[in-house]
Amino acid sequence: MNNFLINTLQSYSDQTLIGLWQQGNELAFDILYKRYVIQLVGLITQKTDSEENAKELSQEVFLAVYLKKDNLQEIQNFKAYLFGIAKNKLFNYYRHQLVEQKYRQDLLNRVEPTIDDVKEILENKQLQQIIDQQVEQLPPKCREVFKLSRQENLSYKAIAERLKISENTVDQHIQKALRAIRSAIRDYG
Repeated sequence: MNNFLINTLQSYSDQTLIGLWQQGNELAFDILYKRYVIQLVGLITQKTDSEENAKELSQEVFLAVYLKKDNLQEIQNFKAYLFGIAKNKLFNYYRHQLVEQKYRQDLLNRVEPTIDDVKEILENKQLQQIIDQQVEQLPPKCREVFKLSRQENLSYKAIAERLKISENTVDQHIQKALRAIRSAIRDYG
């Protein structure tokens, strides 16, 4: 490639470069990459305190863009799109870090349980049994809503759609269930 072509392509807008890339011009993607990679690595380095992790995450961002090559025509602001993907990659990175940290902490905590640990485990089991019993005593619809919320982790909206009731009704069922559980726990304590 000659410098004239590269210089010409560098002057094009992101949308034009995306269009050229979608038509098979890989140089257009290279220019988009070079246009934003340093900013992306800089931002991610600030968030992770690791240039190595930042470079790796930046590559993941551009790989995600590359894999969505044919679906980029609606992107109005390519830079914002890139940084949105980076935000998601950072979220996943942090979540992974937390899982690793929790795993390490769990390993550290896996020493022989003390008498106090055993006592606490038994108390927690008893408390969970009381809660489970109270949930089973709820009216059927209230119990169903509560279980969908707490056991399946569905949102109020998702529960409302599944059961064909309003979100307000879902909220009322949850509040009723929580009041009953609080009352049972108060009696336990």
